[in-house]
Amino acid sequence: MSGIVKGAQGRSWRPPAFRPNTTLLSWEGQRRPLSFVRGVPFPQESRLAPSYKSAFFVDSFAVSLPLRKPHEVPLDALAQAFFCEPPAWFSLLMRIRDEIMAIFGVKRSTEIQAAAEEKGIDTIGVFPVRSHTEDEIIIGEIDSHLDFQTSVLIRPEDRHDGIEHAQNVTKGEELVVTTVVHCHGLFGKIYIMIIRAFHVMMVRYSLARVPSRMQQIINR
Repeated sequence: MSGIVKGAQGRSWRPPAFRPNTTLLSWEGQRRPLSFVRGVPFPQESRLAPSYKSAFFVDSFAVSLPLRKPHEVPLDALAQAFFCEPPAWFSLLMRIRDEIMAIFGVKRSTEIQAAAEEKGIDTIGVFPVRSHTEDEIIIGEIDSHLDFQTSVLIRPEDRHDGIEHAQNVTKGEELVVTTVVHCHGLFGKIYIMIIRAFHVMMVRYSLARVPSRMQQIINR
């Protein structure tokens, strides 16, 4: 199951398929292909795994990555590729979200980033880094209404293409993004129910851009 929202009747919601066959016009004016993104079971190797059962909302999506030499493209760069340089329409929606949610006491995205930086906490995009290992970065924030965490995990992927790769190149890999949300009351649950479709669309879109950005780093 790629995504669930737990409700009173125990029903679950599954996001629609995302099979892009188009290209993205980047800010440099170059066209970048969007890769296929798929829903995947929640990764048990993630540090977030113990929190899946108690969460109100969980989803996981993955994208196959270009072949790379060991340590050629660090996970930090992949996380930056996922979270940073959002499209203009996303930035606009975030500004609208910030102004509306501030009325209800929810921090603006810029306030989240500023608070983390004041405490000397690293951020990716506007979000504080909660955990950082060689194969997983977890960002997240806690406010009065909900606690959300997003894992960016890189792991081996069996591609079964029958091609034996060069000795100095790793096996196939995939990038898995998992979001886990715990709500602190009715308002948090309503908020997630309202924005869940937008969240899924943005995660899939951002993941679809990562392989082409990674390939640019490899080609430098």
